[in-house]
Amino acid sequence: MLQWFLSNCPLLDHVCLNGQPKGTGFAAEGNKFTFVDLFQCVPLIKTLNISKYYMKCLSAGGMPHKLPTSLVNLEYLFLDVCLMEHNEIAYVFCMIMSSPTLVEINFQMYDNKKPPVQQTPSNFLDSKDYSDMKLERLETLKIGMFSNLPIEMEFVKLIMLRSPVLKNVQIKLSDYVSVAEEVKLLRDMVTHPIPRASPSAKLIIIR
Repeated sequence: MLQWFLSNCPLLDHVCLNGQPKGTGFAAEGNKFTFVDLFQCVPLIKTLNISKYYMKCLSAGGMPHKLPTSLVNLEYLFLDVCLMEHNEIAYVFCMIMSSPTLVEINFQMYDNKKPPVQQTPSNFLDSKDYSDMKLERLETLKIGMFSNLPIEMEFVKLIMLRSPVLKNVQIKLSDYVSVAEEVKLLRDMVTHPIPRASPSAKLIIIR
């Protein structure tokens, strides 16, 4: 029904799929409407806002490295993300790699309070895989519920390194991050500043 509706709205430029509808988990099992299908329905999309429940449905079956057609109009990307899940990293970067005109990225992290101990940034996030990523128009990066996991910090570093006009990076810490962890995080940033393509990029940590 959603696919049919969107395919008949050729001028649609703002899509928001939010909330926790009943039956979403069941729909994800047999769902054939994916992110690739979604973007084919809305070629003029400028703003995309999707909650984690719809993310799981639309990412069923995996994601390519890049979409067949670039999202040349997408400027604002709002997603619920768990970077400890390999498939979620895949579709996050697929959308970023396919969106050359992004102005703002806003991620809300979830399910990170008890991450698998054995997982590290090298498991899921290799910057060499995204050497061709360019965010030439990105000005703002916001991350909420930041758990201070290594992979989350690697993601921030990668975005800052690929964004030459970046102005603001705002990280809101999760309640699960202790004051001691926060102090260590800030000390590490002073000792080892994050490399950035934009000399005017400001990084703000919020408790």
